[in-house]
Amino acid sequence: MPGPTVHDPAPDVSLLDSASKEAVLSSYWRREPAVVVFLRYFGCPFCQSQVVQLREDRQRFNDLGAGIVLIGQGTPSDAAEFTERMRQPFECLVDTDRSAYRAYGLVRATATQVFGPQVALPFLKANLRRETVQRGLHGGSFMQMPGTFVIDTDGVVQMAHRNRHVADTPASDRILDVLSALRARRPSAEAGAPPLRPRSSPRTPWSNG
Repeated sequence: MPGPTVHDPAPDVSLLDSASKEAVLSSYWRREPAVVVFLRYFGCPFCQSQVVQLREDRQRFNDLGAGIVLIGQGTPSDAAEFTERMRQPFECLVDTDRSAYRAYGLVRATATQVFGPQVALPFLKANLRRETVQRGLHGGSFMQMPGTFVIDTDGVVQMAHRNRHVADTPASDRILDVLSALRARRPSAEAGAPPLRPRSSPRTPWSNG
């Protein structure tokens, strides 16, 4: 299943939040652009590393007026435990039947994507940090591929990153570049909003598949 790419409408799905209440994904991008991060499972070292990076860069995302939503599998209690353990400030939702993963084109991994040589070094690095060591599945799937998407307030995909292998996590700078370009096109930026401080040369919204 290919799933959406850049400039496609973002699939809207119904999920559960950590309090077991229904959460419609589109509600997170109605007022501000949303960075939607699909996790493999709550104990995945690469997913935990990505969440740590996003947490450390939270203010940079706030400065660009963007929200971050995490999506995992398992149960609402798994999401609540993950949020507490990781001391992470983002909304964490669960997809109990993986319908959202399928809608966004996130499929089952091949053996090479999970065990290939490109995964070994990032795995070792993640396991050197207590916060990102390999943990249990907690209802997830070891073979689930993750992905990261940026969706604007019109519900249009502006970035579609489907990991090429399980350690292929996009850096915060790449996501922030997409958000910077998106903000520059918004009417508020033309109506006297404070200029953004340059960080690096801008990139256009992008997709890796």
